[in-house]
Amino acid sequence: MAHRAGGPLGLSLAWYLVLLAAELGRFRPRYDIRRWATVFPLGMTATACLAAAGPTGVGQLRPLGEVLLWIAVAAWLLTFVAFLGQLVQDRRHDA
Repeated sequence: MAHRAGGPLGLSLAWYLVLLAAELGRFRPRYDIRRWATVFPLGMTATACLAAAGPTGVGQLRPLGEVLLWIAVAAWLLTFVAFLGQLVQDRRHDA
C-alpha cells in the first residue's frame, strides 16, 4: 500500500520553488555567505525526494529527486566558485 507523499515533503518542494524563484528573480553574482542558506535546503529537498521514493511507493519522486539533486549540485558549485573568487580578491586586496 502506497502512502501519500504530501505533507512535509510537499511543503519542502514548494519551498524549493520559492528559493529558486528568489535566487533567479534577484540574481546576485557576487559571493555572499548567506547564499549557503539557499544551497543547503536545495540539497536536503533533493535527498528527501530520493529517500522517500521507495517507502512511499511514489516512483515519480526518484527522477524528481535526481533532477533536484543536479540543480542543488550546480548551486553548490556556483556558490563555491564565487567563494573562491572572493577569497582570491580579498587576498589581493590585503597584499
